[in-house]
Amino acid sequence: MLPGDIRDAHHLHPEPEEGDDRYLVRNRRQVRGLLRALIDQRSLVSAHIGGRDQSFPSAVLEVDEDDDWLLLDGSPNEASNRAAAVATHLLCFAQLEKVRIRFRLDQVERIEHEGHVAFRAPIPASIYHLQRREHYRLETPITDSPTCVIAFDPEPDGEPAREPLHLRVIDISGGGLAVSLPAGSPVLEVGHVYRHCELRLPDQPPLPVALAICSQARFTLPNGMESLRVGTRFEEMPRGADEAIQRYIFRVDRQRNARKSGVF
Repeated sequence: MLPGDIRDAHHLHPEPEEGDDRYLVRNRRQVRGLLRALIDQRSLVSAHIGGRDQSFPSAVLEVDEDDDWLLLDGSPNEASNRAAAVATHLLCFAQLEKVRIRFRLDQVERIEHEGHVAFRAPIPASIYHLQRREHYRLETPITDSPTCVIAFDPEPDGEPAREPLHLRVIDISGGGLAVSLPAGSPVLEVGHVYRHCELRLPDQPPLPVALAICSQARFTLPNGMESLRVGTRFEEMPRGADEAIQRYIFRVDRQRNARKSGVF
């Protein structure tokens, strides 16, 4: 089972990264080395059941290179263990020396290990491992992009606040997002923090966030119309928002890689 100090951790905040092969480790020796390092450093693994919101804190317990499998610690919550045992996969987030990693476990089998629940799965063929510590932004697909609702504060003279802006998110990371502001829209003040905003990721509940406006730059859309790219930084996010963003990025990555390989 996990050491007490790790068991007490509520959740992990994974840092999203681009769908970039530069950060995809496929070498078998390196993949196993990263997994062994998770054991050596007693690293917390946040295991998401079938990529859904449901997750549990875990750790890699053992890596068997001869038979090509690993053991992942089970949850103290039996309901989570039952759900994980029948899930299509576990999407795992962890970090090594403040560098974020992620990997997917398929064919997960529930077993008993030293009197406690554990999960056995084939060693993943690849692991995303950021070589640098900055946030990396993902350019969102036009047909499956998040939206952001930016609400305005009431006017100083007592007039009602302006209507909220509903904007398409054009890129996103764990540190912030950028939106496309159509011509003629109300101006967003650089440096101002808009505290009553919503990030709406596809197929997920809205996330209340506070956004600081960092930059603005004009650009031309493919249809020839002009728009304003507004870069923002997350000032406040609810628990679980990091994971939700990461799952969205992971799904977009997989779809793009599948298209490149001709799967669909």
